[in-house]
Amino acid sequence: MALLNSRVTRLAAASLVAGTMIGLIGAVFRFGLVRGDRLRDALVSWAHSWPHAGWIAPVVLGALAAGLARILVVRFAPFAAGSGVQNVEAVMTGEMKPPPPVIVPVKFFGGILALGSGLALGREGPTVQMGASLGSLVSKWVVREQEDRKVVDAAAAGAGLAVAFNAPMGGSVFVFEELTTRFTPWLLIATLASASVAVWIMRMILGNTLDFTLKHVSSTQSWWLFPFLTLGALLGAVGALYNRLILALLRFSDRLAAVSSVTRAGFIGAVVGLTAWFAPTLVGSGDALTQTIFSEGHAIEGLLIVFLLRFLIGPWSYAAATPGGLFAPLLLLGASSGALFGEALNHLMPALDFSLVAFAVVGMAALFCACVRAPLTGVVLTVEMTGRGDLTLALLVASLGAMVVATLLDSEPIYVSLKRRMLAQQDMAVDNIAARPT
Repeated sequence: MALLNSRVTRLAAASLVAGTMIGLIGAVFRFGLVRGDRLRDALVSWAHSWPHAGWIAPVVLGALAAGLARILVVRFAPFAAGSGVQNVEAVMTGEMKPPPPVIVPVKFFGGILALGSGLALGREGPTVQMGASLGSLVSKWVVREQEDRKVVDAAAAGAGLAVAFNAPMGGSVFVFEELTTRFTPWLLIATLASASVAVWIMRMILGNTLDFTLKHVSSTQSWWLFPFLTLGALLGAVGALYNRLILALLRFSDRLAAVSSVTRAGFIGAVVGLTAWFAPTLVGSGDALTQTIFSEGHAIEGLLIVFLLRFLIGPWSYAAATPGGLFAPLLLLGASSGALFGEALNHLMPALDFSLVAFAVVGMAALFCACVRAPLTGVVLTVEMTGRGDLTLALLVASLGAMVVATLLDSEPIYVSLKRRMLAQQDMAVDNIAARPT
């Protein structure tokens, strides 16, 4: 009886239950996103049968889906807007209370609508926040201590990230490095339990394949690490600029208070829908486009177009304040910038024949580190998604360069900035309520 009531048993049991729930929900969520992408692509393809008026179809789809996703947020769960990682971090530090369970269906259906409409957002934002909410729901019934409940919440959130990218180690490291910034035996038990069962269930439903298929062309010369360090330094500056653009568009959206947030989201979705009419592969999370980069299917001009357009579409989409994360768009932007850098090197030094695949893989982790400032999470996620463990040293070196430059440029980690903004808005709302006449 004492064993059943022990702290470790309660933590493990709650984490396993929460992991099971996010594994099931996350798998269905990912399946829904795949179906949504296919339906959007089919609509765009059908619309091209009417070359003069067909563009109206993706524009209307984008406006309606993004607007409806925003309505769900405004009506039922305001804290479901955006990534949700900053919300989870605020709960971990005691700056916010856990959101009500209604956030799970809002994140689920709102995320499918937002990403299905073509907004350049990531699937991991909804799964992380759904995981944390499910962890909170389970821990209330199983775990006694308040601090242990936060442990289960964090573990389930990490399981949400693990499910999003089929990356159990990446999701686990994310808990220690980003969500809690600590490492304890209790947190380790909960995280391993939740991530393991969540990914196991997800693989039972969706299968176990790498997110990206790459050919293995390694960089063996030790001096080749210098180009990777240079790439990381450049992406440190790119990441700092990208973070500032995200925050600038959010502030600009706030200044349009006279226009309802639903209307703003609909307009953003309409612009993305128009983009889908001209270039359907450039919208959405971008996994298919990332795969073409890894298959070396783009010339230098094409890579430049992908980089520039996705650099703008990502922050533009996030300003809609619908459910959706930042990770997946960052991975595409990083891959395109890494391949672009490799192409430039090959143009300047053709005899060396640098591997574009290697630079694309390293670019993913480096830009992630520059924006999020979680280098170990970025490296582990990249290795698990690509299977390129042979590039670990290059990934670490580039992440170092990105982190140093981003820090020197006084660029805050994006979730620190987003959390501060969220808490400021919360305080403003409280003040407005208090100022109302009774």
